[in-house]
Amino acid sequence: MSLLGFLTGESDTAKKVVDGVINAGDALFYTDEEKAQDHSAYRDWYLKYLDATQPQNVSRRMIAIVVVFLWALFLVAGVIAQGFGFEDFAEYIFRTLKENVNTPFSIVVGFYFLKHIVKATK
Repeated sequence: MSLLGFLTGESDTAKKVVDGVINAGDALFYTDEEKAQDHSAYRDWYLKYLDATQPQNVSRRMIAIVVVFLWALFLVAGVIAQGFGFEDFAEYIFRTLKENVNTPFSIVVGFYFLKHIVKATK
């Protein structure tokens, strides 16, 4: 029956088809008003996110400080050991830095500072 209704121009079916075509055409264009609404929604979400994660900022800073401190401690110890002729100990420290410390250090520093670096380059 619905096929016959469509072919004979039943008003309800024709209205649905026209609405579908109009909605599809409207979805093809992203207007400035839609961009502004989306940006406003994103800004609201981001402010809520910042408020929700505010207590975690202290934890993030402490993790960053500990990782950077350990990296710097290992680096200084390796340089001092090499300066005083303890080549085996210096090699052990630099190998430990390379295998165990550099990756977490890079992740933490990247996570903590990458956003600021990207914003500065724009």
